[in-house]
Amino acid sequence: MMNTYSDLSREEGLQMRCVGQTLMEVLTETLEIKPQLHHWLPAGLTLLGGKTKSGKSTLAEQIAEEISENKKVLYLALEYNKRMVQGRFERFTPRHQVYVVLEGQMNRMGQGGEQELKDLLSHYKPKLVIVDILAKLKRQNNGYYEAEYKAMAEIKELVDIHDVDCLVLTHSGKPSANDSDDPFDKIIGSTALQGVPDNLMVLEQSKGQTKLHTKGRLIYPSEKILNFEGGIYTERTGASAEYEDKAPVQALVIKELEKAPMTVTELRDALGKDKSQISNICSFLAKEGKISRSDRTQPWSLVETSLLT
Repeated sequence: MMNTYSDLSREEGLQMRCVGQTLMEVLTETLEIKPQLHHWLPAGLTLLGGKTKSGKSTLAEQIAEEISENKKVLYLALEYNKRMVQGRFERFTPRHQVYVVLEGQMNRMGQGGEQELKDLLSHYKPKLVIVDILAKLKRQNNGYYEAEYKAMAEIKELVDIHDVDCLVLTHSGKPSANDSDDPFDKIIGSTALQGVPDNLMVLEQSKGQTKLHTKGRLIYPSEKILNFEGGIYTERTGASAEYEDKAPVQALVIKELEKAPMTVTELRDALGKDKSQISNICSFLAKEGKISRSDRTQPWSLVETSLLT
């Protein structure tokens, strides 16, 4: 028989109110699965980092544009004046359901901003909130871990209460000699800020490519390669995407193997390349875990992956 906290209180002869519940009460509760509003944006609170002028705002605006055709979006454009909004949002039409708050129209958290955000969430009832940029909304503090954590936690508590998704933009620091290979470590205040959101995203320029890195509590880490043409981001798809700029022949090999398994000789004939070059490329891609074959007499084929994105 499952004990509840009220059972425990009676057993101990105590008159007390206990918070929480048993684990099984949570596990057996029927909860609606929260849909993902956009294929690049996980559900929940997401912190998007990137260097200044890296394209964070452009990406956020595109996500808002695509979602707002069917769902309400609250866009806190806290660095934009009216002229800036007219220039950057000129593609939007009356069918886009967007409510925008501009520079100087909203206070910081701790100075009335929390109540203003509550009111906006209650009255407009958006499905997505975009905060551009965190530094303009969060409570001013001394930069210590506890203060930075609390500043982000205030936003999360509000959006969780109203059950809305939220994309918060912040800056990444300048490169230094001590940088690790982890793009998420470059988010300013990352030690504190990374602990609060459900998901982290980083937009970066790397070796001629625009990469969108994503990880979260309920999703596998992913890396998307984006093209930017005509003011629009598009995602490069297929196993060859990450090699197209830095190693075009490797990309060609992968594209051929996407059609069907092939031997080195078949790849040579299809691509018109030197056989030794193709052989070396196949060996490299095998070490990278991109292709495989059971033995030397068999054709190469792509390695299937099952990670969630």
